[in-house]
Amino acid sequence: MTRIKDYIGMILFIIMFAVLIGLIVGLISVYRPAEKKETKVGAVFIDDIDDGGWNENHYKGIKAACEEYGLKFEIVTNVDETLEACEPAVDELVEKGCNVIFLTSDGFGKNVYSIIEKYSDVIFYTISADSKPANTITYFARFYQMRLLSGMIAASMTQSNILGFVAATNNSQSNRGINAFLLGAREVNPDIVVKVRYIGEWTNAEEEREATRKLIEEDGADVIAYHASIHSAVEVAEEHNVYSIGYNNYKEGYSDKYLASIVCHWDMLYKSIISDFLKGSVSEGKYYWWGIVYDAVELQQLSPLIPKSVLERVDERATKLREIHDVFYGDLVSNDGRIMCRQGERISDDALLRKMDWYMEGVEIYD
Repeated sequence: MTRIKDYIGMILFIIMFAVLIGLIVGLISVYRPAEKKETKVGAVFIDDIDDGGWNENHYKGIKAACEEYGLKFEIVTNVDETLEACEPAVDELVEKGCNVIFLTSDGFGKNVYSIIEKYSDVIFYTISADSKPANTITYFARFYQMRLLSGMIAASMTQSNILGFVAATNNSQSNRGINAFLLGAREVNPDIVVKVRYIGEWTNAEEEREATRKLIEEDGADVIAYHASIHSAVEVAEEHNVYSIGYNNYKEGYSDKYLASIVCHWDMLYKSIISDFLKGSVSEGKYYWWGIVYDAVELQQLSPLIPKSVLERVDERATKLREIHDVFYGDLVSNDGRIMCRQGERISDDALLRKMDWYMEGVEIYD
């Protein structure tokens, strides 16, 4: 009869093997990677999303990107660019599970840092060039490239040599466009002057109309451009039978004196941003600034009144923009006499994005 002690070695081996398996299973359960958190996108808008301009275009762009990747999308509208207004809007989006939040206006910058830092596990993408918190990334379009081309068209159509520009606020974003508009115009006509009137906010139809009226009636402008959320400037230009250039707007019932519209294909940019986020490509200090090289910005709805020779010249300049990838290079002098750039130099992207607090010689500002 076999004795039990003859099997002790085998029994001990089985026990030890079972313990080892148990330990392995336990370790796997302890160190199992955390389940990937569902991505949910939120966005904050300063106006309604059916404004026919800035807010509507951003809404459609984010919505298209979310649909592309099957993501849920939450919004808060009519939020002022203040911490007091932005904080409850962001709180609401975070409570709804949003871990990616787009702040779609330039004013959502340093004044809302505290709410951004409050939610360090949320990634914020902001139109503002002020994006120092580690969980914040700036994104924008190189509209100034199209401003240069539209300036060439405006200079070819004006009789007075005075171009009017209605601007929302005095910041790098607006100033880039104004300066590029002047540069493009002076490539065609070195005698061009660009007169600017600010309205003090992104959306104020009454102030925008009044500024446009003054540019036409008091300042002598016969071509109007603007940098604001809505397109009241075009309406006034139509009433005065002068030329206009749209921005973030599509032609609806305007005359042929509506020369062109500067647009951004925001859906392309938003799809790229969300794709990078889903792949984990998010790094501090990164920014998105797409332009003509990516076909992200474009002049659309070109008027039949623009001569063919002008369009050919604009096309040639657009080709150079694709090759040079910029507007601000060579000898550039400010309207207060400072040398801002010299031959063989170019203004850096960082300076363009964040530090353009000056105007080209030929730009006149009216308060």
